[in-house]
This record gives sequence, C-alpha cells and structure tokens, in this order.
Amino acid sequence: MTTRPTRPTRRGFLRGSAAVTAAVAGAPALVGCGTSTARSAANVGTDPVPWPTHIPLAGPEPDLPPDPRGVDAGFLRYPERLTSATAERPGSGEKITALVESYESPPRGPDRNRYWAALNEALGVDLDLQIVPSANLGHKIATLMASGDMPDLLMIRNWMPRIADYVVNKAADLSEHLAGDAVADYPSLANLPTYAWQDMGLMAGRIHGVPIVRPRTGSTIIANREALTEAAGDAYNAWDADAFVAALRAATGGNHYGFGVPEGGWAFGVPTFAGWFGAPNLYGIDDSGAFVRAELTEEYRAAVEFAARLHLEEKVYYPGTATLPTTTLKSLFFNGTVRSHLDNLSGYQTEVPAVGDAFTVDLLRPPTGLAPRPAIHFGGGTYGAAILRPAPPARIRTLLRVLNYLASPFGTREHQLVNYGLEGVHFTLEDGEIVPTELASTENPSVVPVKYLTAPPPVHYFPGNPDAARRAHAHQVAEMEYGIPPLTSGLVVRESRLTQQKHVNLFFDAIMAIVQGRDSMRRWDEAIRTWRTDGGDRVDAELQAEYEAVHGR
Repeated sequence: MTTRPTRPTRRGFLRGSAAVTAAVAGAPALVGCGTSTARSAANVGTDPVPWPTHIPLAGPEPDLPPDPRGVDAGFLRYPERLTSATAERPGSGEKITALVESYESPPRGPDRNRYWAALNEALGVDLDLQIVPSANLGHKIATLMASGDMPDLLMIRNWMPRIADYVVNKAADLSEHLAGDAVADYPSLANLPTYAWQDMGLMAGRIHGVPIVRPRTGSTIIANREALTEAAGDAYNAWDADAFVAALRAATGGNHYGFGVPEGGWAFGVPTFAGWFGAPNLYGIDDSGAFVRAELTEEYRAAVEFAARLHLEEKVYYPGTATLPTTTLKSLFFNGTVRSHLDNLSGYQTEVPAVGDAFTVDLLRPPTGLAPRPAIHFGGGTYGAAILRPAPPARIRTLLRVLNYLASPFGTREHQLVNYGLEGVHFTLEDGEIVPTELASTENPSVVPVKYLTAPPPVHYFPGNPDAARRAHAHQVAEMEYGIPPLTSGLVVRESRLTQQKHVNLFFDAIMAIVQGRDSMRRWDEAIRTWRTDGGDRVDAELQAEYEAVHGR
C-alpha cells in the first residue's frame, strides 16, 4: 500500500476517528432549520473557492525557524521589541455575543475582571461571552441548532452531529471576505497556516468560518527523561523497538510503571503505534487509487498485537490505564509513579512549567525497526472553528476584525495582551521574561476563553526554560521526515453519524477486548467483516469523492 500526505486533530482514537469518519456529518433533512430544502454541505458538484492566501505577518525573528509543513517557530527568550499587528481598534463600542467552551471555573464579569475589561477596551467592543463547560458543549450547541438562536460568534467542533449542514444553512458565508487574496484585509488571519484552513474545510465549496489553530503535531509520548535514561542507558531516545520495550520494562517495578494512557479514545496507544508500524493516518490510498481505512491494513493489525504484548506480557502499563482520568494520570506522572505517558504536544507545554525542576519533561521519539518507513501521524492543526451569524457586510467585517485581533501572532503587542494580560497586573517582566502574577491564574485567555474563538500560529516559548523550546522544536523537526497528515482533513461526509460512530466503536471495542486479554485477534477479523457488511466501503467511496472535489484527483 502507498499513502500520500495531506491533513491537528486527533485526540485519541474515538475523538480523532470520529472527527474524520463522523466529522461534519448529517443529511440536509436532519439540520435543525425546519425545512427539507436545506442545502447540503457536501463539496461534490461544487466549484470550490480558493483557500485564503497565506501572507506571513512580519514580526520578531524566531530563534528556531518554523516549517509550513508543521514545525512551529521557537523563541528562546521573550522578544525585546514587540511589533503591532493592527492599526486601529476593531470595533466602535458594539456589543458582540459569543458562545465558547471552557475547561475552567466561570470567571468574574468584565466589571470585576481586569483582563476581560482590558480586552474589551482593546477590541473596542462589549464582548458578551456565553461560556459553556466543555462536557456540555455538544448538548448546548444541539439545543441552539434546534432553536435557531445563534450568537454573533459561535465556536464549533467538527465531531458534532449535523454541524456542517447547519453551518451552510445558518452561518455567514465568508468567502468574499476570506477566499484567496481577500483575506489580506485581515493580516493576522492571512498569517494563519494554510493547513488550518484546510482542516476546518470547505462546506458546499465555500468558507464558513475561521479556524482555531493548534500545533500539527499529533499524539506523542511525554517522559521523565532522567528516569527513562536510567532505564534505557545509551539507547534512550535513539532506540529500536527491542530497546524501547526493554526501557519500559526496566522502568516498571515496585510502585513505578513505564507507561500510561489516559481515558477516552486513546485505545492503549494503538493509533499512535499504528504509525510506528507504517499504517496510514486514518486513511490511505492503495495502488489502485482507492481510499482504504487504516484499520484494514496489516500495519494496523500489528499495532494492536504490539499493544497487547506491552500490556499482557511486558506489563508496563499503569494498572487500569486507558480508563484513568487525564488529571489522575498527570498526577501520577508528576509524582514519578508513571515514567511516561501518551498525550498531545499541548500536554508538554503545560507539564514543563508544572514539573519545574523536579525532573526534565521530554518528548520521546518512535522506536525504529517496526517498519521500513514509519508514518508519524500529524493532526489537522485545529481545535475547531468560529462561525459567524449572518449580518450586513459592515457587521461581518467588524466581527472578522475582532477575530483578526485575537489571532495576532507571538511578538506583537496584541498577542501579549490576549495571552498574558496587562503588564504589572497579570505579568511582570523579569530579566526580560514573562512571569505571571497570582491574578493571572484566574484572569487569562483560558478562564475568559477567547483562545477558543481563534488563535495565532503556535510557537515554542517557555519563560526561563529555553531548553524546553529546543526539545519541542527538535521533536517536530524530526517528525517531518516521516510525518503525514490525514487525507480526510476537513472533508464533509453525509452518511449517518450513528452509522459512522458505530464503526468507530466497533474497532475501539475490539482493541480494548484484545489488549485487555478478553479476546484474541479473531475479534479483529470479525470487526473488519462487520465493517464491510455495514456500509464501510460506502463511507470510503464518499470520502474519496469529497477529497477529489476539494483537492482534485
């Protein structure tokens, strides 16, 4: 089989596979717009508009250069001189409503929140945020879709059922503002990487949103470098498969375990291991030019067997792994019980400052020897997207200017305000480096969650810890040799979400049964047969048609 690179985000097996096979699913008749004549979001049969032209926005020169394929810029120190990304305030006192998710406790309002108040002042608007706990986001947006009551800005995720058809029927078409060179009116949006626009995807051949950019690096193993070095010796991070397994085994004993995987869809790490064995990223293209689901390949099968070996024979997983809450697993990593664990690059970014000087948080390279050419699976490079309520052109331009401000890149005054708040209030500069104040723990872009409306290209910057930036940048550079994005990035599928979710669950349940020792690889063969008889081939054909409509043959 041959695969071709194209489309973060994969947050494990269920969320990642669902984002592709169930992605922006739903037939037009299912859209909550009260009509059977609703337009479909499918791109087949349309004349797609061009992607927004990528126009880099000049700023401070990074110490570690980016690569448009998915390496983020690195800064070893905070820039001494900031630049400006905008010439004037986006608004003129208007009220803007926005629905956005959050993982934090609710913030104080702008009348008692200096960060929120400063943001409103800089934007020139009254930003009225309806903040929804992440666990309730899907239900909240489903209710909103049924009611037809849409805020000015609405954060969406591509795993939501019927979302694409809702978008093309109820959200503003932004093509005339953002397609091709038109995006130049919004310099920070033009600075967003093309892969992020592609991961958000076209709907009915048009642009209907602004992506929320994240690193393209997919899942990775985060490690306690000192503990793993002691276990692996000279083989550390330059290992073949046998040395890697031996290191995890040596790191396991007493009250210590070599490896952990969080709850949800991480599936004992099988989707990550599949890349090590050379499996395609969710889908590949076979020698006849047809789409083939990764789980149907021998490489993916080998990954399932590898995980079963690690769990049943080597016993290197923390007990109960794959059902551990993420917060619990991180606590076990912080206290040294678990020596390495599966996560996204964002986990590294938060764990480095959390661990401090206790040990070195490192990023592990895949072992060699499992495949002639491993396939490092990239994510799509987005967290979701912001869509806009239809409005007169002047109002749409104001909303886009607000998003343009929030997307201001690192090294600009606008980025400093959005991401760090007010100097002397939310941070101080000590020896030129950002040092958050105590107030910043409750007043920041996660608690006042504007970072879930849009975001600039990510960078590697760790205040006072340039080596952490070097490690993250080097990790991404190394991945470039074998990195492949998913072919299905941003594609629209019309098959029933329930049918597609059933396929996702089918393979996930088989993995869990096999790796936990409740069944043999016979269960995997049965899952493939069931998938074929349950319309899996039809889904493949539909994805391929969408791919060709957007990208050509």
